[in-house]
Amino acid sequence: MSSNNQIAIISDSDFAVQEITNMLVLLRDVDKVECYDYFDAEDAIKNKVPNVIILHSNENDKNSLKLIKKIKDYKETKNTPIILYPEQATSDYIVEAFDLGVSDILSYPLKDYELIIRTIWAIQKNEAFYMDEVKNSFLSKLDIIDEETGFCKEEFCLQYIEAVIKKAKENNQNSCLMLIKTYPALNLKEDRKTFTKTLSSAIRKNDVIAVKEPDTYYILLSKAKLSGVYSVYERIMSKLGPLAATSASVVEIKDELFENIISVLDYTLNKAPKNGELVVVGEQDFIDLYSSESELGISDILEDESEDKSDDKMIEELNDEIVVEKDDDKLDLGIKIMQEKINNIDYEKEAALRRQKSEQKLDETNADKRSAILYKQSWAKKLNLVVEPLFKKYAAKFQEEFSTLVADISVEPFNCFMNFDKDEIKYNIKIEYDEIKTLKFTINVYAIETELESDSFDIEVMDFDFEKFNIILKTSLDEYKNYLQTS
Repeated sequence: MSSNNQIAIISDSDFAVQEITNMLVLLRDVDKVECYDYFDAEDAIKNKVPNVIILHSNENDKNSLKLIKKIKDYKETKNTPIILYPEQATSDYIVEAFDLGVSDILSYPLKDYELIIRTIWAIQKNEAFYMDEVKNSFLSKLDIIDEETGFCKEEFCLQYIEAVIKKAKENNQNSCLMLIKTYPALNLKEDRKTFTKTLSSAIRKNDVIAVKEPDTYYILLSKAKLSGVYSVYERIMSKLGPLAATSASVVEIKDELFENIISVLDYTLNKAPKNGELVVVGEQDFIDLYSSESELGISDILEDESEDKSDDKMIEELNDEIVVEKDDDKLDLGIKIMQEKINNIDYEKEAALRRQKSEQKLDETNADKRSAILYKQSWAKKLNLVVEPLFKKYAAKFQEEFSTLVADISVEPFNCFMNFDKDEIKYNIKIEYDEIKTLKFTINVYAIETELESDSFDIEVMDFDFEKFNIILKTSLDEYKNYLQTS
């Protein structure tokens, strides 16, 4: 740990500043503690960049969130760890703070050992960021990584990815390698810039992105299993929006040879649809790849040797090459053997074609099964992280505003609903999941069995997120509220 660590305490409360300062004296390696109020903090931190920032806030203080955003937007302090110490905070406030980039949150009331441990950890994290910047700066000078994006360049792509995978294996770390390709609607430089920024914002610090070729990238996700990869890919797709069609494949790193991993990712990416679905590589894909390459190699050799000759022409040439002996029986026997060989080739071709069609059908079936599993996993997460929290939020809000309102909520895997009833004016939203990829929404507002408002529509699981569902609920409940207030 450095001997000249700087810690900045930001608070408008003199008591909180004194409380934190008194506890920090236990940090022997800390040389200096600077204290600022909210008004002075931004300029002071720019002039003297600290190793760690401890930000104290009152209950759900929006000024603290604005300050966090300013600190993270400033180039020199964007990687400075921020420890947030809110006296009271809702879950929404904490989530927003983490989204803006805070590293840690202290619980109230403050405990000295907790503050010390979290601060030491933050200082170590700051030094790790510094060493990472030194490494990236060095790699940029060697022209291995792009200074603007931080991505490994095409020339060193495979060597860099292989080295990182080797290190992950040595440390027994789970990791996954994704290959993602975008097809821009307009082949503009701005589209590519947006896409690279989207990739960067979706990964963690220890993850690696390398350029395979323009618009195609490897993403190595360290300390990740397939379930974690899907959430990363979902973030990419939600941020990318309608900018471009994409296809992607991912493999969980196990004991396969690096060359085989790269080959199977290319193989599955070529089969992946361009609608944003993530194709997961399985054992069968490795098997299919090997058999496909084998057959392709043989057919190439045959084509090269025959120079696209027809079977009839081949027979003619073989006839010319047969030495005509005096014994007609031997001649007939040679022709018969040759014809049998030709027939065998035709039979093997037909058998290979049948196998190919059968394997193609199996591929499509396996791809559909994998996609269905991924959709179900995604929907299960969104039930807990999107549907249930927003149902509860709006139920609590309306019950607080309308004291006699009765709310009924159900969150089940294939059928969710939220019902409101006040003075016989009722609201109902229902979500039905088809167990594959489609969510069917039905919204009704009615009074005394008379329909006042009605709407129904479908959304794919991949397109469904917190923001869209919040808009759906807010819009429909605003209509319901109008009927309540005018009744």
